[in-house]
Amino acid sequence: MKLGYLEFSMKLASIPEDEPLFKIIKSRVIDLGQIKDKEEKKYWRELKRINAIPDIYKTSKELNIDLKNKLKNGAIRWEKT
Repeated sequence: MKLGYLEFSMKLASIPEDEPLFKIIKSRVIDLGQIKDKEEKKYWRELKRINAIPDIYKTSKELNIDLKNKLKNGAIRWEKT
């Protein structure tokens, strides 16, 4: 199933507010600077932390260093074919 940007946006906008996915999305995009109430800001800050997308990507330099260390420590073996 292929969706264009507009179809995807319409589906995303139609998610009911009582759905957990709605709060997850809102917590990722909400501007905490616009919230005046301290308790509400604290609530959304915590949801933002919980629902953050993890930073799992490494640069090629970091990957090469990890690979060299694993080869050196014998965690993986290099076999020529």
